[in-house]
Amino acid sequence: MMDNVRVGVIGCGGRGRGHIRSLKAFEDVHLAAVCDPIVEIRESVCEEYGIEGQYSDIPALLEGEALDAVFVAPPAHLNATLALPCLEAGVNTFLEKPPGLSLKETEALKAASDETGAKAMVGWNRRFHPIIVEARNLVLDRGPVTQLVGEFHKSITDLGNSGKFAEVLMDCMLFETPIHAIDTIRFLAGADVSEVHSVVQRSMSGYRDVHAALVAFENGVVAQLIHNYTTNARLERYEIHGHEISAYLEGVSRGEVFCDGEKRGLSGDGSGTDEQNRFFIDCVKEDRPVALPAANLDEAIKTMELAEAIMAGTR
Repeated sequence: MMDNVRVGVIGCGGRGRGHIRSLKAFEDVHLAAVCDPIVEIRESVCEEYGIEGQYSDIPALLEGEALDAVFVAPPAHLNATLALPCLEAGVNTFLEKPPGLSLKETEALKAASDETGAKAMVGWNRRFHPIIVEARNLVLDRGPVTQLVGEFHKSITDLGNSGKFAEVLMDCMLFETPIHAIDTIRFLAGADVSEVHSVVQRSMSGYRDVHAALVAFENGVVAQLIHNYTTNARLERYEIHGHEISAYLEGVSRGEVFCDGEKRGLSGDGSGTDEQNRFFIDCVKEDRPVALPAANLDEAIKTMELAEAIMAGTR
């Protein structure tokens, strides 16, 4: 088992900086280098966090550094494009969600990982979120999950005005933020999908802004997924129903569990990011496979299959 994990971070924007802050707290991680095409951004990050290596492109990073792992966190539409050469080079790769803008892109990542043996994990951190983990465990303690609800809403108007997202992503925003809820619901269901019935519309913009899906799983769990971009605010919420128990999670910063005629509050520190990063670093350090509860590329393919099945309901 290695003592110290040498890590490079690709992408020095908000998501990349978030991972850098998280990784800096791990005593067994050495942040060796960053990679970003914008010199001012990468210089600022290196100065703030005391990182020595700076690179403008991935080939130079991989040639110039002996890395045990990379964290890929560029603008969302570039995740798969920038993770692919890392996996092809045999470097263990954590990539932010989504793992591509199509199932085909995700499958290409899996093929590269299989070819080189590089470990890969996708940043669906709700799988590690303390409140979701606690609620799931409380429900499962009484028996299997029976029904689920997942929602993630934002304003397509605000996103368009911000200029934050590439045009290629605007009509498939389901793959950006709501993909968190899609993956979370699929993980909580604990089985493969058997049926998907969906309606997706362009209601008040030129982009898909209304998504509604009813999903059945092979173990009998049924789920509703609701993702709306005609709203004026960000909202994320989940319901987990089991045997005489229900959990309602808002935010995800707080929640309530109802059982035995009583209500129990849920609250906890953390967003799941530190927990997921620690999990991946340990997989690299101990040379063990990326397995549940994490999302490896087998899990990623299943989540992307569900997302594409929902998108197929576009009217």
